[in-house]
Amino acid sequence: MKRVTFFVVLIVLVGSLLADDLMQPAGPDKSLTSPRNASGFMYSSTRDRPAYEFIVDPTSIVSTYYDYMPGNYCSLPLRIQPEISNPYGLPAGGAYAIFMSIETVTAERRIFYAYIDADGNVTATDPVSTNDVRQGFPGLDVDCVTGNPFAAWHAVVEPDNSYDVLSSYDLYHMMGSPGLWIDEFISIDNPEAGEPTTGFDDDEFIWPSLFTSDSSPLGEDYRRVFVTGNNYTTSHGALSQPSENALLSYADFSTDDLNNQSTLDWNYRTIAQMDAWNAEDPIWMRPMKGCAVSDNLVAYAGYVVDYDATINDAFVLINENYGEGPFEFYSSDFIFPQWNPMNEDGTEYLFGEDSCYVVVQEIFEAGHMNIQFKDNNTKITWSGNMAITFDALDGNGPGYYYPTWCQIYPKEIVFDLNTHEFSFKDLYIEGADAYDNVPMVPWDLDEDGVVDSFDGDGWPEWVYNWPILYPADAFTYNNYKTVATGNWLVCVWADGTKAKRFYDGDNSFADWEAVPEIAIIISADHGATWSEPIFLNANDTPELAGQIPSYVYPGDVIEVISNTPGNYHGKIQLFYLDDNDFGSSINGNGLNNGGELMYASLDIEFPDAWVPTSTDDNEIPTLGFLAQNYPNPFNPSTTIKYEIKEAGNVTIEVFNIKGQKVKTLINEYHTANNYSTVWNGMNDNNESVSSGIYFYKMKTGDYNSVKKMILMK
Repeated sequence: MKRVTFFVVLIVLVGSLLADDLMQPAGPDKSLTSPRNASGFMYSSTRDRPAYEFIVDPTSIVSTYYDYMPGNYCSLPLRIQPEISNPYGLPAGGAYAIFMSIETVTAERRIFYAYIDADGNVTATDPVSTNDVRQGFPGLDVDCVTGNPFAAWHAVVEPDNSYDVLSSYDLYHMMGSPGLWIDEFISIDNPEAGEPTTGFDDDEFIWPSLFTSDSSPLGEDYRRVFVTGNNYTTSHGALSQPSENALLSYADFSTDDLNNQSTLDWNYRTIAQMDAWNAEDPIWMRPMKGCAVSDNLVAYAGYVVDYDATINDAFVLINENYGEGPFEFYSSDFIFPQWNPMNEDGTEYLFGEDSCYVVVQEIFEAGHMNIQFKDNNTKITWSGNMAITFDALDGNGPGYYYPTWCQIYPKEIVFDLNTHEFSFKDLYIEGADAYDNVPMVPWDLDEDGVVDSFDGDGWPEWVYNWPILYPADAFTYNNYKTVATGNWLVCVWADGTKAKRFYDGDNSFADWEAVPEIAIIISADHGATWSEPIFLNANDTPELAGQIPSYVYPGDVIEVISNTPGNYHGKIQLFYLDDNDFGSSINGNGLNNGGELMYASLDIEFPDAWVPTSTDDNEIPTLGFLAQNYPNPFNPSTTIKYEIKEAGNVTIEVFNIKGQKVKTLINEYHTANNYSTVWNGMNDNNESVSSGIYFYKMKTGDYNSVKKMILMK
């Protein structure tokens, strides 16, 4: 367990100052003290977990004094560039991370970016904005053409003292390197942006997520960028509780607009269904949701609850016209009746003892997730918790639970855009049939309707699970993130089961004090089936020794390492906080002594081949193949082999590390065949170039490939 003794700052100095723009729970606290100790056991699976190894060991990006959710509540702050930055054909393929950080204990919370090159080296870390004001909760996406990142965050920058959403983008495509962020501009101007559609003049849409589409209704070279914010203002009715209806801001852009550093022409709209929930029309409802964009499709999805905990519905709002026009609304009840087991001699119920409580399983504290399109944009998927809750029939209503009993379990929820049906799967832990749309019963894993085992006192035993980072406050510390690339999927969450068992008084878990785990599961069939989790932690994973990994985000692309028969491997990139003390001081847990924001990458073996979706086709070389040069490093010359699979014009050019072209090796028509060329370290002026890193790029038809080589003299 990590110990920090050299410097401690009391959380009361800053905690109250930094928590005012955090999402807040609504309604009464429904966690109860359990009537007896938990009678459970840890799950032990007979299935193999995926093989993996670290490509890049956990590497520090920057130290920080901000120790909560450094990226985004409901989207991914680690985005992977395309291999080539167009229109100039510059090498890209790196990753941008965006995050909140406090550099010193007295500094403002600012938005920073980091650039990680294709080899996993952190090459840049700086503020996105030069404006030294408190900034928060950034969103990020990368333009598919230029590789430029777009960013959004919230801050108070105007005299009206309201939160606005600010944006910027980095001109990576100009030089083939990061760090040319344009001056920030307002992409959501609160409260003015929402008032025409909500009718309220106090709404503040913050916590932005940002997405770029590969196309636009304007056609040609245009793409569309979307910024969606959630309402910070409580509902407009008698309850006045959090109800985060969304505002969607969007703008079309071309590469020329980026060259001209345009702040773009933004349009605004809200969604009537969510506006009604916030207006308490007819009743208060709260949507916990994410957003996703793919081509012309814009979706919001998640779950929605009412104040009395009688409604717990999965929902989807889908638009097929780039966010313009109506959003179609679909929902499904996700409250599932659960049988209440009795003790071994049949005299008392597990829930209620002398009287039988009404027990259900329902979506529970699962609001910090992203959503994804999958299966060729025919489905929407997200992951989150379902839990055992109950109604004691005492007039206080449903939704109560015993935190110390650890009866919370990960699920995948799926919406089919063709049939408009919802389904779900047990991700971990599975029952007899994980895919039957019936929640796993934690005291009846074989699903035969009989309690599997009883403890020494005759009470039913169940399988423990707490898929939440910290042992308390499930609302604050839940975090699920999913990535889909073709038929390959990855889902990542924080698992705190063992740490919580010690926290709740079970000394057999003493080694797990303040030791949360990163859980990673994979699928190679669009999520039809899922693997057992890979668990990474400070006790069992040497690369994480001494760490407290928190708020883990995967990169938004699974990169294909190998796709040959029987050898299917994907690269997963991770961004997370290695906390110096367990728990978030911002939320009143743990010390305000900072931590390290970290980057790592894994090679994970998949059970089946990667098959691209229609939008991934450009990732498979169909017209050619460019091999790695040999020798590499080299002096004075190196050979580059390549294959042309379809006759056409071929260019192979050499660029320096600044993205400047130094030599054209090939520019001619080729028939289908295998070829090679030699570079002798000379430029187009027949001058010898200096030692260093160079890139060579091959283009034929729609095929582009770039590889790195090193000249050493």
